[in-house]
Amino acid sequence: MAIFTSGFPRLFVLSAALVVFCLVSPATLGQGPDLCVWRNLLNIPACPACGSTRALAAFFHGRLAEAWAFNPNVAITAPCLLVMLAHDIRHAAGRAWTAPWHMLHSSSHQRPL
Repeated sequence: MAIFTSGFPRLFVLSAALVVFCLVSPATLGQGPDLCVWRNLLNIPACPACGSTRALAAFFHGRLAEAWAFNPNVAITAPCLLVMLAHDIRHAAGRAWTAPWHMLHSSSHQRPL
């Protein structure tokens, strides 16, 4: 798990992000403040990631052409987010499923002292 999420499970972060992208429209996100660090530091018109947040919101609203227009990297980032989320759900479900069986299995094979 990445360092920045070591105290916060990635599954929770990805799930929260997906909920936000599904609930908040790209137009609403576009009305917010300009938070692009690179654009503000370098005083450039746009960085390669500019529009990614609105693109993801458009993607998860089913507006694929609009998502592509905001930033074409959505063709990679959105599927990657979904794959990571599916992996984390599968991993969490696997742990939840095997934990009780593992505890039963390990306690039944303990040797008496």
